[in-house]
Amino acid sequence: MKALFYLISLIPKSIIVILIDIYIYTKIYRFFNSYKVTKINLKIAFPDLNIENIEKLAKLSIRESLISVYETFYTWGRSYISSCSKIFMVKNNFLLKNKFDEGRGLILVSIHNRSVDMLLKWINSQIKTVSLYKKVKNKRLDKFVKKNREHDGALCYETSMLGVRNLLKALKKNNAVCFAADQVPKRGMGEYINFFGRDAYSTTLVQSLAVKTKAAVLYLYINSSPKNFLSISIECCNNDIYDDSKHKLLLNTDIERIINKRPIDYSWEYKRFRRNPNPAFDPYKNI
Repeated sequence: MKALFYLISLIPKSIIVILIDIYIYTKIYRFFNSYKVTKINLKIAFPDLNIENIEKLAKLSIRESLISVYETFYTWGRSYISSCSKIFMVKNNFLLKNKFDEGRGLILVSIHNRSVDMLLKWINSQIKTVSLYKKVKNKRLDKFVKKNREHDGALCYETSMLGVRNLLKALKKNNAVCFAADQVPKRGMGEYINFFGRDAYSTTLVQSLAVKTKAAVLYLYINSSPKNFLSISIECCNNDIYDDSKHKLLLNTDIERIINKRPIDYSWEYKRFRRNPNPAFDPYKNI
């Protein structure tokens, strides 16, 4: 399977972008659920935008999502060195080593901006992590993804109670753990917390691990420039993450802030608001 992704990675990104732009020009993307879900999510997140601006933003978001698929395939087909060479700049790179060297464990929080796999491969080229992932339905692809993320000493576990226990063990040994914190967790592993003005079922794992271990917490995410240059940003999380009275809302507020820096880089095609306090309300029911 790696050979297939390697062959795809041989196609220059500029050619991929041209092909994607032709696809976008045909407007075929409008017939797919990914576009419909994107529009719904954008309407929820940005209620002040008119329909014309929502459709423009949705089109640009679909375009960037398709480019990020290629970035993921490239990562799966190439080595650490080749993948990391696609990162044009890392902002606040010093924070990663400094916080890890504090020796109290390190929680690395990401979101689904661009390619999560490219971000994780870069992180693991700097320090080895224990990460969580959502199991892929295709068994062969699932095995490949897990193996790819566990390269050279890194460990990866399915998102489950067992996976969470492994994260806790790693932090108690002062290791680094990494996972995305912006999607709907399994029942019993989250709470309803405000996200873009809606009560959305959200993970509380970051807050729970931070309070239990007092580990340092960093945000890491990828953005692209208009010329398709990729950059990684690293930010410290506010110390309120350790405060039981403040930490629940903090994470979603910070994720909103990160998304708003360049909204088209975010994976809006995911049904983020599918679980809510009112089961009768389903924003995606007509899709």
